[in-house]
Amino acid sequence: MNRINLRISVACIFLILFPGCGASVNYHLNSGGHRVRTGIEKFVNGPVKKYPGKKAALVTNHSGYDFDLRQNVQLLRDKGVAVSFILAPEHGIYGYKNDIDYHPVTFDRNINCYIYNLLGINRNTLRYLVQQTDIVIFDIQDMGMRCYTYITNLKDIMDAMDGLDRELIVLDRPNPVGFLGIDGSFLEKRFTTRYVSAFPAPFLYDMTIGEAARYYRGEFRPKVKLRVIPMGRYSRRMLFNKTRLPWIPPSPNLPTYESSIVYTAIVLMEGINLALGRGTTKPSEYIGARWIEPVSFCKKLEELGLENFRFKPVYFKPTFSKYENMRCGGAQIFYTGGGFSPTEAAYRIIGAIMKHYPQFAQWVQFGPFYDIDGLAGTDRFRVFIQAGRPWEEFKKEIAPGLKAYKKKRRKYTLY
Repeated sequence: MNRINLRISVACIFLILFPGCGASVNYHLNSGGHRVRTGIEKFVNGPVKKYPGKKAALVTNHSGYDFDLRQNVQLLRDKGVAVSFILAPEHGIYGYKNDIDYHPVTFDRNINCYIYNLLGINRNTLRYLVQQTDIVIFDIQDMGMRCYTYITNLKDIMDAMDGLDRELIVLDRPNPVGFLGIDGSFLEKRFTTRYVSAFPAPFLYDMTIGEAARYYRGEFRPKVKLRVIPMGRYSRRMLFNKTRLPWIPPSPNLPTYESSIVYTAIVLMEGINLALGRGTTKPSEYIGARWIEPVSFCKKLEELGLENFRFKPVYFKPTFSKYENMRCGGAQIFYTGGGFSPTEAAYRIIGAIMKHYPQFAQWVQFGPFYDIDGLAGTDRFRVFIQAGRPWEEFKKEIAPGLKAYKKKRRKYTLY
């Protein structure tokens, strides 16, 4: 056998033993199907031709990459768009900041431009910055949840651009929890907060970031010049692993797609004195406290009949956040698949904790305000739990607001 034939034989054996090697990139096991093309990919391969030399502000962070892990700022510059500065959301341009940073501006040598912190500048400054550009491009991986601050950033940008002769271009990305549909209370105005409850929608609003921009413009900011670049090959109930896109943690405490799904069910537990795994190897999967014994706790959780979840007893010691450097007992939450109501899961779990640990469990308060009221968008979530009222009564109570929202939202969807 000559050397050429030997090399071919070895290569064939290698591909038989390792079939994934040499094939197209696949970021998920057993993903299947055609991969989704994100807004940034579609934009730089067509519509960008309309904007050569345009001075742009780019609203983005560490999630702003395409399928081949090329950064959006470089892709845009390569196509002639003059990205002059970046507006970065919570957690910063590189997505590593756990604590809220209010420092207004820094210069980044790698990107070679100024980075303005959306949490560190006021509305007047934001409007001034927008006026220094020709276009604003928004490209951030959202989570489809009202309390997730990236949707508030979109709202702030649109508020700042209202009535200005500047175009906002939103590059669409998947909604990782879109398969769960609409869930939770519509935001009541009196529980609006600066960041975690600002976008006028239910807790889960069942829209991509591009659809959310269309909705907010249509209902609240009709003078905003908006262009949404939709995705290709995306469907509304698609699981993220079926998109074949790489999972880039949208924030430090959502390291995996599974943790992001569990997060929808536990984030409302921020409203009580419970640790949610921040500062551990399983953020957004652990829940617990110093005063919980894990085995009996998990038995109580299993008795709730939440068929989409299983609970494993654990001890953990957070390195920061609630119960820093203290041993906590609790549960690791495993998502087993299928659709569910995150608000229902949170309602039942919090209710069980309040019932079984009355001497320890407390609602988190800031002065006269309860944190849970802002997260849930209503005080009825807390009041109903305190009164021991069943989930079905709360669900019926919030139904009219959801019905009205669904009717409005329908005309803004793209998929």
